[in-house]
Amino acid sequence: MKALSLLQPWATLVVRGVKQIETRGWRTAYRGELLIHASLGKAGELLAAEAPFTKYISNFKELPFGAILGKVYLDDIIPVEELFLSDTALNKLTLEEKAFGDYSRGRYGWILSEPVLFEKPIPIKGSLMLWEYSGVLQF
Repeated sequence: MKALSLLQPWATLVVRGVKQIETRGWRTAYRGELLIHASLGKAGELLAAEAPFTKYISNFKELPFGAILGKVYLDDIIPVEELFLSDTALNKLTLEEKAFGDYSRGRYGWILSEPVLFEKPIPIKGSLMLWEYSGVLQF
């Protein structure tokens, strides 16, 4: 199954269904189920201590790192410039969603749905870009 590594707290926000658009500087032709992996990086710690992150993340240090947290469905990938032209997409773009992503020109909005948070994170080293996970999934 395809997997995508994200920094915390964004990985947790995605599998909790709070963040429904992941912004990336690249796109892929892949659509379908996508595992969400929390990388080991701690670069998001300062932001996690500020609103609106604190509404969903009470303690950054207690978040899982280096593990698959859950899965989502990758519905579509839309250039940010086109994302704002769609009334449907614009209506889904809450102020929080805007705070959780980088919507600058030249980037892409990965439209995510059907989030599932696994009961137990699956420890594993992630990778850049999309990568393949062939282990056992436990929900």
